[in-house]
Amino acid sequence: MRRLPLMVLNLVAVAAVSFAQINGTIWQNTPDAGNAGDPANRSSALPNATFTSTAINYNSNVTGYTPALFLNNPVFSNQHNGFNPNASFNNTEVELTGSVFLNSGNNSFVVGHDDGLTLSITGIGLVVNQPGPTGFTNTPFNVNNPGAAGLFSFTLDYAECCGAPAVLLWQINGSTVGSVPEPSSMVLFSTVLGGAAFLLRRRKRA
Repeated sequence: MRRLPLMVLNLVAVAAVSFAQINGTIWQNTPDAGNAGDPANRSSALPNATFTSTAINYNSNVTGYTPALFLNNPVFSNQHNGFNPNASFNNTEVELTGSVFLNSGNNSFVVGHDDGLTLSITGIGLVVNQPGPTGFTNTPFNVNNPGAAGLFSFTLDYAECCGAPAVLLWQINGSTVGSVPEPSSMVLFSTVLGGAAFLLRRRKRA
């Protein structure tokens, strides 16, 4: 049995796992975590920790009410000021940044949260501005992209206060943000598979 060149196998592996990475920053014990996106309410200029995530689909009713459990057990880095991933998630603020793919024209959004949330998209603007405490809110709405389809950077600030539960979810056009490969990765994956099939046909004929 003939093997594919190592370079092709590596490319297939990279393309297959090129999901949209989301960068997270967390502040614990904020004086007023019910006001998302307000740096003055954070307990320190430095965050307590950073982390990376994939799917923005967090629910303390399912996982638990601590930073580690709520955020689906990420690896926390750059820990400062006595960060405790197993403490209560109450009075905590989280900022998430990354990129999302938007179609040209209307895009269907679903953003669920309990408590406060602000969400900005570069080139589009502030699409959710509900920074204060609230019960679970989950209202579908449309976001218009007046330009060409492509990747857009986002900043999402989430604030949790007032006790459990904590919920944060985000879907665009029916897909949870961070749970599927970006279109550029899907194109790369298809190209690599096509190249691998071509090499196999050549070797078989030889």
